[in-house]
Amino acid sequence: MKKLFAMAATLMITSSSVAFAQDAVIVEVPQQTRDYVIANPSDPVVIDGDLTQGYVIPQDVELRPIPDSPQYGYVYVNGQPVIVSLENRKVIYLSK
Repeated sequence: MKKLFAMAATLMITSSSVAFAQDAVIVEVPQQTRDYVIANPSDPVVIDGDLTQGYVIPQDVELRPIPDSPQYGYVYVNGQPVIVSLENRKVIYLSK
């Protein structure tokens, strides 16, 4: 019985992570937009913790517009260019 319960729990965890992965939205940021952000650095801000795709940038952080991509803004966080959706302030691209 314990073995059956463990298998059921494993199945639930696995299926919930698959459902989460299906909900993730991958955004392809055009190279022209990335090039603009790299060529026009902003004053860096510091954000503690792990900055990952989907992270919501706090409201008190000023986002700079990207002229040819009005749906995106950017900021340099901890010295790294970060492109953000202006619709919801979620990180969609991190430079590596």
